[in-house]
Amino acid sequence: MKQITKYTLTSLLLIVALITNAQTVDEIITRHRNAHGELKKWDQVESMKITGRFTAFSVEDDFFAIKTKDGKYYSELKLGQFDVIEAFNGETGWTIDPWQEFTFPRELNKSEQNVFLQKAEFFTPFYNYKENGCEVELIGKQVVDGIDVYAIKLIRTNGHTETWYLDANTYLEYKRESRWVDFAYGVPAETYFDDFREIDGLIIPFLTEKTFWQRDRVLQIENIEFNVDVDENVFTMPKSAEIEKLAFLIGNWGVRVNAWSGRANRWYKADSTSSTIDYIATNLIQEKISFIDFFVQSNITNFGYSSSESKYFSTTYSGFSSEIMMMNGVFTDSTFVLNNVKIGCDTSQASIQIKATYSNITEDSFTLGIEQSGDNGKSWNPWVQLIYGRMKE
Repeated sequence: MKQITKYTLTSLLLIVALITNAQTVDEIITRHRNAHGELKKWDQVESMKITGRFTAFSVEDDFFAIKTKDGKYYSELKLGQFDVIEAFNGETGWTIDPWQEFTFPRELNKSEQNVFLQKAEFFTPFYNYKENGCEVELIGKQVVDGIDVYAIKLIRTNGHTETWYLDANTYLEYKRESRWVDFAYGVPAETYFDDFREIDGLIIPFLTEKTFWQRDRVLQIENIEFNVDVDENVFTMPKSAEIEKLAFLIGNWGVRVNAWSGRANRWYKADSTSSTIDYIATNLIQEKISFIDFFVQSNITNFGYSSSESKYFSTTYSGFSSEIMMMNGVFTDSTFVLNNVKIGCDTSQASIQIKATYSNITEDSFTLGIEQSGDNGKSWNPWVQLIYGRMKE
């Protein structure tokens, strides 16, 4: 009986300690949020426009960013000598970062997505953290750089953790330890917050300095505007300039199929069909079409652009022969021309060469002419002609 009483008492003390600890965390976070201004005022903020100066690689230049209440983020900044654009829709995002020798937009990896969750926050992750599915743990009171702070561990829904150090006197953030990225690679980082200013009754740090490895990044905010109009299109990943030239392909099409009669030396109608062409990735277009030239040709064709070779390419899978044909070519003077190639071989070694020419391009129509050559491209013979007309919705 004594053992049961002792065990029960110990359990009760542990439960009381846990409850007290949870109440202490809630109290600290409440004071932290209140230190940034009335929550009612923050609840009325739908968007923020931030302008200032950003320093990286010892180069200081203009900085611009948009944040929205639902976690979207867009920024334009100078990273050394390169202009960088970043965007995040709350879950996924994209960037154009010439530092990595990419002049076209690319998707963010998971480490970068975690970074953009941090960038998109209005002022603190503890604002509505429970509603957002995050968890917190009180590490305890500490002294950092001679300042009394409360250390709190934040656990995000993606599993990433951060340690926040809140000034024990002001309850404003002093430092954050979190995961960041350096050229898309995940790295540990420390962020320091300073120069807190009041705008319309809301308190925001106008100076943040981030250190990771040997890097140092400084953002000095100059102006913040609340509830600005936001163009939602800026969060959508754009297409590359090259793939935009192929936008004429996109749509639902009615297709007339003509086959060439060598004996009659003329085209004759072989089939009438339909085709759907759409983006399956930001810089990848796909067509699915089935038609009859004599046999049934069921093809799936992907179109893209190789920046390393400065050429367009296509790969066509034939459901008739179960073969894949690769082609590459150029877009010149409103005409898109592709020629077939063999992997690892010179084009001239192909026994039969195929040329596909997209011409007569308008908003609602275009023509695809397919030709064959048996003499290494010295002469070409017509084979199939597909005339596309946009289907009315």
